[in-house]
Amino acid sequence: MFKDILVPLLLGDIQPPVLRTACALAEAGGGQVTALVGVSLAAPIADAWDYYPAGLYETMRESALATTDAIAEAVELRLAGESARWSVRKSESFWLTPGEICVQHARYADLTVLGTGQREAPARRRLFAALLGGSGRPVLLVPEDWAGDGRVEHVVLAWKSSREAARALHDAMPLLARARSVDLLMVDHDFERDSQADPMGFLLGSHLQRHGIPAELVRRSAERSSVGEVVAAHARESGADLIVAGGYSHPRLLEDVLGGVTRYLLDHTPVPVLFSH
Repeated sequence: MFKDILVPLLLGDIQPPVLRTACALAEAGGGQVTALVGVSLAAPIADAWDYYPAGLYETMRESALATTDAIAEAVELRLAGESARWSVRKSESFWLTPGEICVQHARYADLTVLGTGQREAPARRRLFAALLGGSGRPVLLVPEDWAGDGRVEHVVLAWKSSREAARALHDAMPLLARARSVDLLMVDHDFERDSQADPMGFLLGSHLQRHGIPAELVRRSAERSSVGEVVAAHARESGADLIVAGGYSHPRLLEDVLGGVTRYLLDHTPVPVLFSH
């Protein structure tokens, strides 16, 4: 079970779907949500600090403290009606980047929940990448327009034989065990040449069955579209509440330049995605 759920709120907004989903997971598992609030004053170029006049650092710190207090108050008001246990944690690591701040705290949680959105999209991608690559914990990505109530009844497990996918599968076990149905989705570019897909699907299905998880093998072709598009489309068509996927199976730079399943789902997922790396 996810007993300790971290929700970083460092990009200047409070997304209700993120808090709603985190609280639902915490309540279902008897856990707690910790909302991490704070402000990052890190300059893009470290040497730029040398050019700020004396006394400005203290003024910036005081402003950051005041902003953090205001955000914390707003989050407390938003969480006041939730039945799950929650707390608000204030970060005073103002001189670190949002990613550095979050990674420090995420290592002491079971799960980190983030929101997507076009607002500050590059900053959200950097934060997601930092958490996925540096925290050692799974990251649950929740779309900004997600209307779900946090219940996970139907899961799409986007499977490929990789370390990242195997890690995601086992990180998601608490959710898979409570789901009513699981689609073991294998996306192939060529069914004929992918002769190992069915044996691997059988082995994984048997593995899940021994854990008491009902899984149905589903194969889809990516001949005319990307793997990410196929995964998102199947999740939408099947009425899934969650996608489980390995994150950044290819080098992150390659995914950023050419695109990939992680990048596509980060920008276009219709439902929450649990990523592990």
